[in-house]
Amino acid sequence: MAANFSGSLTQDSDEIKEMYCEECDRHGDGYATAVAFCVDCVDYICVTCQRYHKRQFKTHKIQDSNSMPQDFYFEKCSTHPGQLVKFFCSECSKEACKECKDNEHVNCSDVSHLPTVASDIQKSDELRNFSKNMDQLSKNIKDTEKLLDAKCEVIKKQEENATYACKEQSNKLISTYKQHHQDLIDNFDKKMEDTIAKLKKERSELVQMLSEKGRKFEEKVGKAESNMKEEVVKTNTDFKKVKSEHLYLVGNLKALTVDLEQAQKLGKNCELFIKLKLVKQMCKQIQVTTNQIQHSYIQQYKLNISDIPPKVKSLENQTRFFSLDKVHASAEERKITFNCDINHEFASITSLLVLSEHTLLALSYKRCSLVIFRLEKSKAEYIKETKFNISPWGIAKVSDNKIAVTFPYEEKIRLITFSEEMEVLDTTEIPGHGRCFGIAYSNNHLVVSYRYTGSLEILSMSGKIVKLFDKDDNDQNRSTFPHYLTVSPDNTMIYVSDCGRYSVTCLNFDGMLKSIYKDDQLKFPHQLAVDEYGSVYVCGRDSNNVHQLSCDLTKVKILDKSHGIDTPTSIAYCQNTKRLFVGMNESSKIKVFSVSLE
Repeated sequence: MAANFSGSLTQDSDEIKEMYCEECDRHGDGYATAVAFCVDCVDYICVTCQRYHKRQFKTHKIQDSNSMPQDFYFEKCSTHPGQLVKFFCSECSKEACKECKDNEHVNCSDVSHLPTVASDIQKSDELRNFSKNMDQLSKNIKDTEKLLDAKCEVIKKQEENATYACKEQSNKLISTYKQHHQDLIDNFDKKMEDTIAKLKKERSELVQMLSEKGRKFEEKVGKAESNMKEEVVKTNTDFKKVKSEHLYLVGNLKALTVDLEQAQKLGKNCELFIKLKLVKQMCKQIQVTTNQIQHSYIQQYKLNISDIPPKVKSLENQTRFFSLDKVHASAEERKITFNCDINHEFASITSLLVLSEHTLLALSYKRCSLVIFRLEKSKAEYIKETKFNISPWGIAKVSDNKIAVTFPYEEKIRLITFSEEMEVLDTTEIPGHGRCFGIAYSNNHLVVSYRYTGSLEILSMSGKIVKLFDKDDNDQNRSTFPHYLTVSPDNTMIYVSDCGRYSVTCLNFDGMLKSIYKDDQLKFPHQLAVDEYGSVYVCGRDSNNVHQLSCDLTKVKILDKSHGIDTPTSIAYCQNTKRLFVGMNESSKIKVFSVSLE
């Protein structure tokens, strides 16, 4: 759409009170005031053109100057500069001139006259609701600023602590080194009593040599300290850029708000209508970026300081005085606090799945059913139960409205599609290749585990075997009872809980073993879940706990009876709300925890 009004049409004024004749303008007859409007042609016409129009189109409906549309919109079409924008297509959400309407929108069913469709925009729910949303967005950005300030304070504290530790260690290194030199000099001085004349020159040379070595050593330690300081500062450089990104968003939001308010004040409904559509699209992007900023991650690290060797030669030969070990986000201990309990009456829940931040699914093995809960901020309520003819076991999310469920004693997998109201729309069966228990979805494939063969399969969505992992390098079964499995957030790793070996195994999608987790405090492991950082949570049914593991299966934290955990068998994680759901075999409750980085 053109951004500048035509000088001949606007008469160098933004306050246009009259419309010109479009027929005269098209034929180059100059400017003429419009006194009528043809409803059929959707054209404004002058007195002269009205007489000819009535003769030529006797059936057309003509509105006089009192009844014709008065909300004039003078923007020219960007595709057809000679045409005014007079229509709006609700299907495409685009404005259009007459040529655009007849060509580009010929198949659209809802193309309306722009002044007509925009006549009630000032009082519309769309404008009013959008204004409220703008207020909420502004509040979210202000809250984000506070969150950023707090995180920046944490970074500053980290930098100060690391810098102080570097300086302390540098002083110790240099002091120790100087003491070594002084000891050598003192020992030499003792010998000087007998050989002072002979040794004066040697002493002088020794002092000079040690001085030069000391200078070089101080330079080496100082350089190591300087490099370490730079590395500490660079560690969270990307996060620090977030602050400037936030300020840029605030400026954009203010500019958009001013444009919208100005259009409202001028009372130009057509311009307001178009700006509203544009601003709504831009605000969606601002909200997405704001959410990303709110969940930005501070890199944690540990400063390692080398031991000071007892001998000067070893100290001189030392090449590394400091090192910085970055801690992977999955290895950081989470702050896990109780949120609420979900009470239910469904015995033996084998698996949980968060379908969306508002929907939790549970499989009841004994009742042969799928149970659906609606999730709110601090509570949940039962919605409905879908019955099966045989007990289900594992569950995986395929899309926002589709899941995959294993039925080990039918040796089948069912793909179930839901409506928005969580009614079952369609069920498709995929044959398993034995007693299939664990299941996960990854890159349009299903990963399935089989209890009695201890094998894993990667299947196409039609059930065709793409890959089979059954034996390890020693020709032994990979697992004994692989009841559950899940995949990493980046779809590169498969995690399997083995009830027979009391272990959790990590392998890649080529079947290569990456790591194994075994611990005396993990007994009879059941369902697993992963969060957005790659942390793995596994239920220990008989050990009455939940283990938090890093992505390489290193133990990070254990939730036990002190957290209300008792015989946990099922677990699920919601990335949007940062909540962990734990179902227990001996309880009619699902525990809900809030999870955050320490």
